Amino acid sequence: MKSKKITGWSNLQLFYSAETTQYFLEIIYKEQQVEKSREYSYKNGDRFIFYLKHAEAFFTQAAASSIEIKPILLFYGTAQLLKACLLTVDYLYPSHTSVLAHGVTTRKRKKQNYRFYEDEVKIQKNGLCMHVCRKLFGLDRSLEDERFQMKQLLTRIPELNEVLSFQRKNNFSLAEIIKTEEKYAVPIKLAQDYCMSVDRLAEYIAHHLGWKFIDKTESYLYFVLREKETCTSTSKTLLYNFETNQQFLPAERDRFLNLPELISHYLLLYNLSMIARYETEWWYELILQNGSDDYVIIQQFLEIAEKKVPIHIADYLTQIKQRL
Repeated sequence: MKSKKITGWSNLQLFYSAETTQYFLEIIYKEQQVEKSREYSYKNGDRFIFYLKHAEAFFTQAAASSIEIKPILLFYGTAQLLKACLLTVDYLYPSHTSVLAHGVTTRKRKKQNYRFYEDEVKIQKNGLCMHVCRKLFGLDRSLEDERFQMKQLLTRIPELNEVLSFQRKNNFSLAEIIKTEEKYAVPIKLAQDYCMSVDRLAEYIAHHLGWKFIDKTESYLYFVLREKETCTSTSKTLLYNFETNQQFLPAERDRFLNLPELISHYLLLYNLSMIARYETEWWYELILQNGSDDYVIIQQFLEIAEKKVPIHIADYLTQIKQRL
């Protein structure tokens, strides 16, 4: 069976050369002042490529598979991509077995009236998830044992805006951030949505995003970056729609989560993969009967994750290479 073409992999395939990847890692390790940087770059170069290729195999199979098993394939493919990224910030990965587990747990499911949209997951102290949060995104222990509802995570993915709005889900709106040259323009009306003054909004945005406030008009607050720009994929707050190339902030203050979108994808895929593996009866009833809004949400999310997760990873690695 011929698989569908997967977008987002062309930039990742540029790293499928041991010579290029070893040099890439060596420069990174030297910048991090790692002793024996060349030795570690040779040791990790092949592993880096293997992680990417294994991930591509999972995503390729997911593209050719039906929805019944797609969440499992996408989850394990995403985990492999994150492991490759970890080698750019943790040359000893995995230094101990505690970082090999998924690092996420789900609550005991209710057999009757279960709704995926209302379900939740918890980030564990140890495991891949928290290790990625610390190493890739600089997030501290505040996320340990943190619970996230599926509806919180789904609203971190702008491409789902249309389907969630269509289903009349509550509190799902976005404020577009306009980038012109080196400036970022934030709508002033966001101050009203956040129940704060315009000056307080400027302080709030500057603090949480690390931007510097420079000016305001009747409609916008203007900011510049304090440091060299990082890629959208590493942002803990900004949301990026790859279909429209737009950036957003949540239009509700209580959704201003310190959680990168990549982690949202990981958590959602983990939960769906667990459902596909262990909640078979509920899973097939959902797929075959289309009885609730959950089916459309899940179907749309899987289509987006299949395309967007590799784009995020490629963006992250390409930005590192351009910086070196």
